[in-house]
Amino acid sequence: MNNSDHIRAVIFDLDGTMFDTLPSLSSAANVVLVHAGWQEVPMSLLQSALNEGLRPLFHKAIALQSAAVDAQTATRLEYEYMAQYLRHGLLTAPLFAGVSGALMACKSRGLKLGVCTNRDRASTEALLASAAIVDSFDAIISLGDTPLPKPAADPLLLLMERLDVSPEETLFVGDSAMDARCAQLSKVRFAAHLGGYAGHAGDLLPNVLSFGSYEQLTSWLLDHCSALFPPVSLTLPRPINLCH
Repeated sequence: MNNSDHIRAVIFDLDGTMFDTLPSLSSAANVVLVHAGWQEVPMSLLQSALNEGLRPLFHKAIALQSAAVDAQTATRLEYEYMAQYLRHGLLTAPLFAGVSGALMACKSRGLKLGVCTNRDRASTEALLASAAIVDSFDAIISLGDTPLPKPAADPLLLLMERLDVSPEETLFVGDSAMDARCAQLSKVRFAAHLGGYAGHAGDLLPNVLSFGSYEQLTSWLLDHCSALFPPVSLTLPRPINLCH
């Protein structure tokens, strides 16, 4: 392994990568829509829109109604959807299995950690805090922190600047074609979470790793950062012989 293989920073997407947020978001959208007399939208039809953010998911739900929703009504319903989600859904999304262990393993090896999401800052920090992992991250870039969101390179480039690492030293972990494209434009290696919200496995190319469990990601990371922190060899003092 040469020096360019060494990972010094790992950056994670949030929705579909660390947290399973689609059920709570689609539920909030449907509660508002049904209460207002509109049609419920199957969660599977909203999945792809979540990669763009919370509001685009609701925009998709509005677009899928059998009758046109006027702009004024759509704006009112969107406000109610966000309020419903923040009150009842935000803190209910679980971490995917193994995320906490992977973060602990990264920190134990001295890796820098970041979050790169198209979710707003307030709900990002609230979600991370709800899982008691917000303090694991050295930097967070969320919607509005850069001129362009993912899939543009802007968010990842700013995060690497704040973490003081190069693209060659960085791994981006995501679950969508948008994440894969952002990594590619940023010249960063990409690890694809197969348990997220991508429509097809081909959407997650190119990648250096596709993983179904976080144990697989942890193992790969430890292999690729081990040279940075070699095992410490301890020489124990010889026992003193007092029987002279």
